[in-house]
Amino acid sequence: MFHTVVPSWYERPGYVKSIANLIQKELDSFSKEELQEGTSDTQTIPKHVLFSAHGVPASYIEAGDPYKAQIEDCVERIKALLPSEKDGVKIHLSFQSRVGPVEWLRPYTDDVLPELGEQGVKNLVVVPISFVSEHIETLEEIDIEYRELALESGITNWRRSPALNTDPTFIDDMADMVADALNEPSQSITEACVANNVGNIELETQASDLQLEISSAGVAGVGSIDSLRLRGRT
Repeated sequence: MFHTVVPSWYERPGYVKSIANLIQKELDSFSKEELQEGTSDTQTIPKHVLFSAHGVPASYIEAGDPYKAQIEDCVERIKALLPSEKDGVKIHLSFQSRVGPVEWLRPYTDDVLPELGEQGVKNLVVVPISFVSEHIETLEEIDIEYRELALESGITNWRRSPALNTDPTFIDDMADMVADALNEPSQSITEACVANNVGNIELETQASDLQLEISSAGVAGVGSIDSLRLRGRT
């Protein structure tokens, strides 16, 4: 069966703009007193933004999954719409939600927060970059666990950018994305995942020659469907 599949959309202008708008609202919420508190002899930049993305095992990236590169690309696109360091805003990226004993993408969010505190950061906006709706990893992990860790580390003025949820700009862009996809030639899920994950494999490769591995750590908008990894069978 053939389908029209959109395997990732981290670079969509509306998606990027929606996140940037939500971050800017949080940056604008810092008071004059908080901005004064945010500068010192050791910290000259008053406002900091920490993008906290869902992590995946490092072995996935080593096997060719584009997730990390797509997250970094997405952050750079958002960064371009925000004030620069010269304008008093510094950007950071970390990864959260690791489980089990294996190595996951670094740096870990729970390592970065104490480091920022040691650097004298006082004003921080945390952005759940790879999540499009509120759920346990934003409402509990970020809002409760990471906020508590930040306060313990000396980051006194905490902000958290909301997930996109039903943000109008985001929804409009999703509608445009669907319309664009419907105008493209249909493709199977296998073809879509090949194109998204390992572009150097010919689309003519038969599904029977491929081994598909699906991880439960998939993240909407970035990477493949449920972080599906595809490897040619030798």
